[in-house]
Formats: sequence, structure tokens, C-alpha cells
Amino acid sequence: MLDYGQEHMVNLKKLRFWDNPIIEFYCHPELYGIIPEPKAAVKSLPDWFKNLEPTFGDGSGRDTFGNKPMSAKKCLPLLDGMSLGFTIPLCGDVHVRSNYNNSQFDITNPPGIKVCEFHDANQVGGNSGIKLNHGNPLKFLNPWVVKTAPGWSALFINPMNNYEHPFTCLSAMVDTDKYPKEVNFPALWHENDSDYHIPAGTPLVTVIPIKRDSFEKKPRVRSMSPKEFKEISVIQKRQNMRTHHYTYELREKK
Repeated sequence: MLDYGQEHMVNLKKLRFWDNPIIEFYCHPELYGIIPEPKAAVKSLPDWFKNLEPTFGDGSGRDTFGNKPMSAKKCLPLLDGMSLGFTIPLCGDVHVRSNYNNSQFDITNPPGIKVCEFHDANQVGGNSGIKLNHGNPLKFLNPWVVKTAPGWSALFINPMNNYEHPFTCLSAMVDTDKYPKEVNFPALWHENDSDYHIPAGTPLVTVIPIKRDSFEKKPRVRSMSPKEFKEISVIQKRQNMRTHHYTYELREKK
């Protein structure tokens, strides 16, 4: 279901790891400087998260330390996850219309570039496969080439915890060190009877570089050791005495 387009020619930007480039994005010279560029995922946080207040309530309810209850805005593991990797945006405006059960779609691409088309529903099992509300999967056409250093692949996932759009891009991993060509993004459409405008710049996927030999395929599963049980007990005791033990004492600054 992954498709590839035109030749890549122009380097956009690099993330460097010591003296080696780990990941870079580039596109055709006629599009460079015209279409929205990939950017750090932390720059594409969903609005529901950005708009959250750090605490909630009228002040009458308090936590065990006497503070106002904290919202997800203060959950740094949540923020760290959503900040990981790079976001590839939609390169042009597109309009999607569907009927009452998504058995019929109409896609209007912008006049300057084709950004969306269809996959066949049978590619994901039809009505007996992924629940598609009887619709074909969309295919977002991506002009950006993702190239990674030798031994590194690119994991493509739907932007983490982003539920603000009526579609979800399917996840995949591509060995982009050996196949530096455009990868398009199949997506499931969730909204029946839709008449929906998707603007250029809308986050489509998050790309995370993965070193292929960094972990074993088979997990180690075992019983906890006495030392590990003690470590958990110590952490719990400190958490019961200090408000932000993980944030200030255990978490690595990103």
C-alpha cells in the first residue's frame, strides 16, 4: 500500500548525531519553498493539548500535597511522546465529501498539485477487514523524501494523541536508508455524510528514526528481582514526599 513518486533532488534539513546525518527530508526543486515543510513534532501538538490549562477546578478540590489538580498539560511523559520525531504536513488544500455510509467519496484536489486519491478497500480486507464504514481508504500523496543513515529506518505513525481530524493514517516502517523515495500515506476516513475541508499544513504523520539493531525482536519476560522491588519502593516513597519527583529528579531533559 506504500507508493512512490517523482525523483528527489533538494536537501531540506538534517538532524545530526555526532558527525553523521540520521534523517533528512528533501523534495523536488519546483516544490521546495512552496509546500509546507516537515518540522519537529513538538511544533505540531494537537489543539486540545495546547489549549489545556495546567490545573483544573475551582480551587476547592486539592491533591494530597494541597495543590490544585493537574491536567494532562503537566504530564511530561505525554508531552515527551508527542514531541518525539518529525511531522510531515499535508502539502495542499483538499476537500472530501462522502455520503451517509461512506460508500461514495468525492475528493477535490487543488489545481496546483494532487494531494489525495484512493486505495481499494479490498487492500485492507473490504467489509470483513478494518472497519471502514464501507468506504475506501484515502491515500495522501507525499512529495517529501525521507532519507536515513545506514542502519536506520523511518517509523511512520499517526501524530500521537491527535484526534482532531476525521481520518487516521495507518502506521508503517520503511527502510529509508535503502529506499530513499517518496512514501505515501494510506488513511481511514471516520466521518459519515462529510463535507470537510483539510487545509495545507495539516499534520499527516509523525516520522521517528529507528535504529534497526537497537533492540531484540523477542522481549525478555521474567520475575522482578529483590533489588528491583526495592527500587520501586524507594521511588514510591519519594513520590509520596515530593510533588514532582519524576519531573525534576528522574526525567532526562529533552
